[in-house]
Amino acid sequence: MTTPVLSAEPIDELRCIFVADRPFLLDEGPRKFTEPEETADAPPAEAILAVTGVCEAVFSGNRVTVVRDPDGPSWDDLIPQVQYALSAAVTSAATAIDTDRAPALDDDAIYQEVEHIFHSQINPIVAQHGGAIDLIDVQDATVVIRMSGGCQGCGMANVTLRQGVEAALKKAIPMLAGIRDVTDHGSGANPYFASTSK
Repeated sequence: MTTPVLSAEPIDELRCIFVADRPFLLDEGPRKFTEPEETADAPPAEAILAVTGVCEAVFSGNRVTVVRDPDGPSWDDLIPQVQYALSAAVTSAATAIDTDRAPALDDDAIYQEVEHIFHSQINPIVAQHGGAIDLIDVQDATVVIRMSGGCQGCGMANVTLRQGVEAALKKAIPMLAGIRDVTDHGSGANPYFASTSK
């Protein structure tokens, strides 16, 4: 699985176009998103709107025009965060899972499958940003994880976890109940993105 190539070109002070080497959404026609409630079937849009300072995203094929809040962070701060969010969401959405390999419902089988997915798909991607995600346990079909390195304390950790990791795992293991993060994000020494409040 390769990480999508994403370029960014600011149009003006409030708008920037991001272009990928693949379509962002299955429906390639223009789609505009301004509220998280509109993004249920569009993980890349959900990921972008989760970035502090983004107020709108318009998708068309392999291009997305992102509009920032005029009172929010500058493009210097936002571009890498949007690229990171898009990369995680697009990679997760494109992950091809062999459904014949779906494990039994017991926690031990789920643990084995999750461990394989972490090793082969997820950790190679988060390692590109100096991070790692450790599988701690599976309890009642809930995956327990701990983030480290650049993921610990990262302002985009929740986007990585929900739009990237959880989405990929639920495609592979539909009976998965969810993910519980036991990371002490407050003690992160070198986060990839500094944490900000919305």
